Amino acid sequence: MLKHNILSIAAVAIMSTSLFGATFASAQTSASAYFQNIPSDDLVSYWSETNENWINQKYKPVDDGMKSSIIKMGGLVPTFPGAFAQIPVDKIADYVAEGRTVVEMNLVAQSVDLPIMGGKTYKAMTFNGQVPGPTVRVTQGDIIRMTLTVPSDEPTPHSNDMHASQISAVPNFGAVMPGESKTYAYIAEVPGTFKYHCAGVNVAAMDQHVLQGMYGIAIVDPLKGYKPLLVEKTKAEDGQIVRDRQIYSADALEFQLQYNQLYLTEDGAYDQGAMFEHHQAQHVVNGMAFGYTPNADINELVTGDSKKNLFVAQPWNSPDLKQYQGKPLFVPTGEHIRFFVENPGNEPLYWHVVGEIIDRVVQGNRVQAQGVETWLIGGSQGAIIDMVFDEPGVYVPVNHDYAAIFGGAATVVVAGDFFGLGIDGDSYADVLGNPSDAIPPMGKNSIEHPKVNLHGLYTDERAAEVAEELGL
Repeated sequence: MLKHNILSIAAVAIMSTSLFGATFASAQTSASAYFQNIPSDDLVSYWSETNENWINQKYKPVDDGMKSSIIKMGGLVPTFPGAFAQIPVDKIADYVAEGRTVVEMNLVAQSVDLPIMGGKTYKAMTFNGQVPGPTVRVTQGDIIRMTLTVPSDEPTPHSNDMHASQISAVPNFGAVMPGESKTYAYIAEVPGTFKYHCAGVNVAAMDQHVLQGMYGIAIVDPLKGYKPLLVEKTKAEDGQIVRDRQIYSADALEFQLQYNQLYLTEDGAYDQGAMFEHHQAQHVVNGMAFGYTPNADINELVTGDSKKNLFVAQPWNSPDLKQYQGKPLFVPTGEHIRFFVENPGNEPLYWHVVGEIIDRVVQGNRVQAQGVETWLIGGSQGAIIDMVFDEPGVYVPVNHDYAAIFGGAATVVVAGDFFGLGIDGDSYADVLGNPSDAIPPMGKNSIEHPKVNLHGLYTDERAAEVAEELGL
């Protein structure tokens, strides 16, 4: 019976490969103009690829119901990204001669002890001595040349599976032995946020390697950049309440947030049994539980008392914690904020911002939703989330699973001068800076952060390297 079950599974897998060998998703339909709002016979706002601008016009449904539905969707022109995006490493120069850009991604596998909430440490597995690993950012059509090195003193082989690629898993994502390196290259064809992760030792122990810290993201910017943000509000006009469509530049202040879980024994080792039973020790954002919360210094600044906490959970208060000290995110009001959100973990991510509404969700360079309270991001899935914080205040992006919220998946965002400190600038970031590990590399339509502070689940050696890179 077991033999037949296995054969049936294999047959389904082969059939699926034959039928769905090319990548296709309904979210990747495209047309010359992408409609964002389609009231039945009202004003329509849509983005014109030709004019590269928002267009407003009256929408008139056509007689054919099916044709009308297709128009509303933005057209049915399936996009099938190139199925063979891998390129031979020794042929990269030929692609460069055609005009493509090569972005190097050099990773070193390193097993280390890193701190967790509560004062203990855990046995982390890292890329380059940090959790998550370094973010690589490219433009659609660029070549990523990835090299993974496993030092000779590393106790186990490692590997790297890049979800932004469209290349054969074998042999590219195979194990790299201690003392060896592996390089592969591919064209990043599809825009979006994509997880990369250790695939263990040829898949064996992949769960341990990923959940102990060997994950990161690749950001692939659209070839023509991001679209302006359309936010619909209301206003009073001649005694009537009317819609007020506000358009924000595609340029945005950007953050990156990656959500995962820790499954640990008492001594900080990986607990696979707890993983199978979904018993998390902690929920982490960019490797740390409650890592983006105020600290003793901010307590002192706001209240005059370093021990008077501003947030319900501040486990990283002391300045003695150095790069691990808690740091909130600071944003201006009334400006476009772009979050690159990725869920490399083992549980669903119900992304919600306490106090705000998500203005736009984009996946695969296609708008998926507008004006939503929460967006579900599955395991190994990402989204680009655009928001405008209208009023000064404290807002909290969370994984709106209560176990996750109380387990550490909550981030404090302070908009404007909420505490009335009278600091010059658009936000407290002008003086206090934003945490280095929450800031992605600059790319298309990026606004530079006014100041950066050192923060992250880095080894001391890696923290020193990051500080030097940032000129801190």
